[in-house]
Amino acid sequence: MWTTNTPAVEMPQLFERGGDLISFAGGLPDLSRLPLGDLAGQLSRLTRLGGRTALQYSTPHVARSLLPAINDLMAREGTTAEADELVPTGGSQLGLTAVALGLARPGEAVLCQTPAYPGALAAFRLAGLTAVGVPADAEGLDPQALRDTVLGLRAGGTTARLLYVNPTFSNPTGATLGLDRRAGILRVCRELDLLMIEDNPYGLLSFTGEHVTACRALDPDRVVYLGTFSKIFAPGLRCGWIAAPRHLAGALRATTEVMSLSPSAFAQAALAAFYTGRGWDDLLAGYRESYRERAALMTSALEHEFGLDGDWNWGTPSGGFYVWLRHRAGADTGGFAAAAGQRGVSYVPGRHFSIDGEHADGLRLCFSYPAPAKITEGVARLAQALSGRRDLAQVAR
Repeated sequence: MWTTNTPAVEMPQLFERGGDLISFAGGLPDLSRLPLGDLAGQLSRLTRLGGRTALQYSTPHVARSLLPAINDLMAREGTTAEADELVPTGGSQLGLTAVALGLARPGEAVLCQTPAYPGALAAFRLAGLTAVGVPADAEGLDPQALRDTVLGLRAGGTTARLLYVNPTFSNPTGATLGLDRRAGILRVCRELDLLMIEDNPYGLLSFTGEHVTACRALDPDRVVYLGTFSKIFAPGLRCGWIAAPRHLAGALRATTEVMSLSPSAFAQAALAAFYTGRGWDDLLAGYRESYRERAALMTSALEHEFGLDGDWNWGTPSGGFYVWLRHRAGADTGGFAAAAGQRGVSYVPGRHFSIDGEHADGLRLCFSYPAPAKITEGVARLAQALSGRRDLAQVAR
């Protein structure tokens, strides 16, 4: 049972804490790409000229001035939303919690691709829902396994009507569901009357600039889409949105109003002013360049330190923030964390992304935040920590 004594998201050392620590733990963006001088001027003008409105309470609606900025982003993945389909949030985490509280009832099951974002699992627990993992194959979440899992739950008397996916450059694996697989999953959703929650913080951070069509674009009446400015602008503004089927938007708006009373009019106005003055192209291109460079440095360092046929394997990211390592012999990577900390490097063990410990042999590395000069050194420290605990591989066997 979820209690107020349970941390919302239990992940170690998410942020740099000074000293010599190189953190691969927290999913932080590279804010050096923000044009802070221009932004300071825009915020100053906004406060001086419109502060009495922007700093006041607001209603649970996306500001009219922000609509073009949101629809520009969504259109890059083949979808848009009308004003009455949009619900403002304080980022995707608030959106996840609102969906869990507003569209399901305690005791119901929510189907999840795994390994899963811990914040989503925490939101589902808070709402009294039971997260149930769906088996995957080489292409990701398996539609037939989804069908079988839902039918099995319902046969046992459990209501299952929500499916949670993080389909593009997912947290933690960095993997992306292909277009055919998305269509297959949505066919099962239509067949079994499931509502898909499409959590999409990273979809616009493809290293090539090419985008995968959003699930919402394939079936807008079956998908609740969660967007955020945290990864493609800055998390400190705490601003995002839900694009929902029109008949569900009212319930979600009412839930978010209870949770936060009103969205930040100042944050929405600041984002709208930035978009009006500069658009998204340059900022997105800058972020993509930064993350592409960091990802290449990390994967090159991993290959140098571990080799391609050693105890660990990983995928090559094509966007987003993360590299997912797995121990070939199945060791619990939580057992390496202390040794890594002693060497001045941190990561998130795979158990934090599991529903029932099923991904304990993985670990997540975030390449988006550490300075490029630190990445190679951090991977070298990590290799020392992992190679020094080979006894765990014997335990795993």
